[in-house]
Amino acid sequence: MRLEDLVYATIMLPLFGAAIALMGKLVHRNRAFAKTLEYIGAGIGLVLPWVGLTMLAPVVFSGGIVSGIVGNWYEGVGIAFRFDGLAWLIQILGYTIGLVAYIYSLGGGPRGPAFTTIFLIQTAALAATIITTDLFNLFVCLEVMGITSYVLIPTSKKPGASLAAFSYLMVSASAMVFFLIGTYGLYRLTGALSYEGIAEGLRTIGGRERLVSNMALTLLVSAVAIRVAVMPLYGWLPDAHALAPHAVSAVLSGVLIKTPLFALSRILGLFSNGPDVGHLMSIAGGITALVAVVIALSQQDAKRLLAYHSISQIGYVVAAWGMALQLGIDTALGISLMAAAYLHALFHAIFKGLLFLSVGTTIDITGERNVYALRNAVKIMRKAGERIPVTFITFLIGALAISALPPLNGFVSKNAITYAMKDSMLYHLLIAAGAGTVASFIKLSRIYLPGVPKLPMQRTPEGRRFKRVRLPSRWIAQITLALLCIAGGLWTPRLVSLVGRLIQPSFQGTLIIPALYSGENLLKTLWTALAGVLIYLVIQHPIPANLLHAIRTRPRNFKGLFVSFSLGTAGLAIWLLI
Repeated sequence: MRLEDLVYATIMLPLFGAAIALMGKLVHRNRAFAKTLEYIGAGIGLVLPWVGLTMLAPVVFSGGIVSGIVGNWYEGVGIAFRFDGLAWLIQILGYTIGLVAYIYSLGGGPRGPAFTTIFLIQTAALAATIITTDLFNLFVCLEVMGITSYVLIPTSKKPGASLAAFSYLMVSASAMVFFLIGTYGLYRLTGALSYEGIAEGLRTIGGRERLVSNMALTLLVSAVAIRVAVMPLYGWLPDAHALAPHAVSAVLSGVLIKTPLFALSRILGLFSNGPDVGHLMSIAGGITALVAVVIALSQQDAKRLLAYHSISQIGYVVAAWGMALQLGIDTALGISLMAAAYLHALFHAIFKGLLFLSVGTTIDITGERNVYALRNAVKIMRKAGERIPVTFITFLIGALAISALPPLNGFVSKNAITYAMKDSMLYHLLIAAGAGTVASFIKLSRIYLPGVPKLPMQRTPEGRRFKRVRLPSRWIAQITLALLCIAGGLWTPRLVSLVGRLIQPSFQGTLIIPALYSGENLLKTLWTALAGVLIYLVIQHPIPANLLHAIRTRPRNFKGLFVSFSLGTAGLAIWLLI
């Protein structure tokens, strides 16, 4: 089999699986046969791509690249693709979280041929986004990712879910119009849509044409930034992630908001002022990490709290990613930061997916989402049939991982980022965000512990405080992610070097990797954790509690979303022009 065919398989298999799953709608009266088709389609789309990725591993590990034109069209006419170490890493991220989330959905819902079809189409779009080297095809991939998200979010059937999906649709669709205008601007300047053709065309421009290229770049970056949910372009995310089905929340948080970011790095490499964009994005990432964790601390809805932490954690990724581009990924520090950014993206997908799934199971059983109303969830879930507190244990592992406590994966990836930034202002922002994260998860973990709630607990429609749910598939998904949190923490020192080599195979130097268990690093971790405990105790007092209440109840509307996008775009344009 040709290497090109293996690359195509990572995209075509999910689409083929989606077609088979959709056939289940045609035989819906035979429920057993329809379910069989659905599961066969899911297996083809989520399991078989691992065979292709395994066979491609020796190529990318040796520094090889698989590239070409889809359908053997002429160069400049057909859609170009490039499968390298970064593409392999991003597809590993997507298929890992996608498979685990789908397993969870078998017990936690949603289910059915329609859901499986849309889920697999989204997975194929995610896989295609990172391998395309054609700007218009990137636009198509981002649009397919967005459209499938708009459809999947309301499948939770929760009040407000449809409105959340509509908000995401309006903001994202508007942003993608600007992406298309930016694409048109570059095409007018260079006569090309492929990355290689655009790069060649940009080398010959100057004067007013340089201004046009900067404006086109501004529109492209702003449109992608809103998908990444970096400050101030984050407003659509909390409602979408909080009200989506739990399995969909895990994919949205773990994969969907990160893939466009790494695809953007390929575009920025075409521009001479790409490092300037990276610098601004790194600052935005540090601010995002801190501000979002403050907003998370104010939340009373458990899933909304997790959603704001998705924004905060993507801030870590963007900060490291942006600084890597600013320094250049041909330098030791730049490659180390890019490797740390990817690892934190991967590890965040794992521990945040675990948190969404474990908290989702808790919400489904108890019928309560309010962190001030729910207490003693372990006992409630035991009455519902969970004799061993699997959900609480897996939640605890996820909470310790996101709080960067050893020996879990978050401890390593966060320390890899902060160690490489220790001489930067961003270092202090990320450390402060880390302390806020500890405080947030002390607050959230209380739902599992005995205690007196501040608010009365909502009862289920049947008048009971719990309901029985399908646990086995949920447990499989939660335990898998929990084990990955532990394994990532143990193996990460090797993974940092491995990821760095995949991202930049030609680099021959030594990557900058922190001494994780040195006295200095462990002391820093201890002080951060103690600061988090102190923050949690402080926010119990009336004045900070009232301030957090004001933050939580601040007005949010479409106008604010569009104003934020406009301000972000204008700020980036001014940054590039100065």
